[in-house]
Amino acid sequence: MIKNRKHGHIGIATNNIDADAKWYVDVLGFEVIGDFHTPDGVHAIFMKNQDVIVEMFQPHEPIPEAAAGKIDHYAFDSQDIEADYKFCVEQGYRITTDGIEGIPTFWKNGVKYFKIASPTGEEMEFCQVL
Repeated sequence: MIKNRKHGHIGIATNNIDADAKWYVDVLGFEVIGDFHTPDGVHAIFMKNQDVIVEMFQPHEPIPEAAAGKIDHYAFDSQDIEADYKFCVEQGYRITTDGIEGIPTFWKNGVKYFKIASPTGEEMEFCQVL
């Protein structure tokens, strides 16, 4: 069951991660809690303000201006990513990632995650910090 999970983070795609992250820190009072690069070089910065965690990332290819800075996904914490994935598959939810994916360079031991789509296409991520 995936109901009533703890908030993980809000993912925001940007075309200028340095300027946007600086604005979140200087104007909104966020604190940088993680600054990472994926193995293929995508830059991601995690920031926290009280209970809100934002993952800001800059893809290799510029994203359309209308999508830049908008919420890309909403993430929930997972304690058992394999069980959560199995449940979502069994329920017939549309998986929008290539199964369970991982980023070994995030946090101390990496993360595993997958995303599902709502009926109107919003992506919900389930993420387990390893």
